[in-house]
Amino acid sequence: MPKQYDANFVTEPPADLPLSPKVKSSRKAYQDAKAAYEKYVQENARFQTRDVRDIWESKPRYSTLALEEKKKELREAEIAAVEDDKPLPDKDEFLAPVKAKMDEYERTVEALKVLAAKAKQEYSNALFGELKTMGLKEAEKAYTARQDWEKAWKAMVAARATLEMHASLFSWCVTAGGYDVYPSKGGSQGERLEYWEITDDGRLKFESAKALDFYDHMVKVDGLIEPDPNPPAPVVDEWAVNHIPRQFYSLPLGHEDASHVGDIY
Repeated sequence: MPKQYDANFVTEPPADLPLSPKVKSSRKAYQDAKAAYEKYVQENARFQTRDVRDIWESKPRYSTLALEEKKKELREAEIAAVEDDKPLPDKDEFLAPVKAKMDEYERTVEALKVLAAKAKQEYSNALFGELKTMGLKEAEKAYTARQDWEKAWKAMVAARATLEMHASLFSWCVTAGGYDVYPSKGGSQGERLEYWEITDDGRLKFESAKALDFYDHMVKVDGLIEPDPNPPAPVVDEWAVNHIPRQFYSLPLGHEDASHVGDIY
C-alpha cells in the first residue's frame, strides 16, 4: 500500500482543489520550503554520505565524493613530499575543510527538512480546516453539473431520435418503400449513423451509403446516393480476348535440332 501522505490525509491533496487565499499561501510556503531543500541537496550532493565502494569491494564503504577526492589529493601530496624529502602534510589539517563542509551539509539538510515538514503540516492543517466548507461547495457544483449533464443527455437522446427518423424516411424513399428503417439499424457492428454525410448537392455520399449497408439491389430511386467515385475496372471476358499464341519449340530456339511443335494458348 502507498505511504500515507500525513496525519490528516491519506493521499496528496489534488492540485485542482479550489483553495482559499489563506490555504494557497500556506501551500506556497510549503512548496518553497520543499524546493529550497531539494535545491540545496542537489547543489551539494558531493557532501552527501553514500556508499562509495569500488566494484571490487564486497562490503559497503560510506563516505562522500568530496572527501574521497580530498583523500586522493592527500595521497598525491604525501608522495610528492616523500619524493622531495619534505615533511608529510598534516592529515587532519588537510582534510579539515572538507569534513567541516560535510558537517555543515548534514546540519543544513536536517534544518531544511524540519522547515519543510513544518510548512507541510501548516498547509495540511489549514486545508483540513476548510474541508467542510469546500466539500459543501463541491457538492453544490456536482449537483449543478448533474443537472447540466441530464439536460445534455435528454437533448442528445432527442437529437438521436430525430436522426433515426429522418434516416429511416430517407431509406423508405431510396428503396421505394422496400425499407422503412435504415439498413444498419440494430446491426451487430453498430448502427453507424455517425457516417451519415451528404454531398454538396444533397445526395448521400457513396462511402456513407457503403458504411450504412445500402446495397445496389436495395436502391430503386436514382439521384439520392452518390455514384462510386472510384468504380472498379470492368471485368474482361477472358474468352473474348484475341490471344496471341506463344510459339513452343522442342529445344531452345537456335539449336540445330530444334523443331516447331505447336502453339500454346
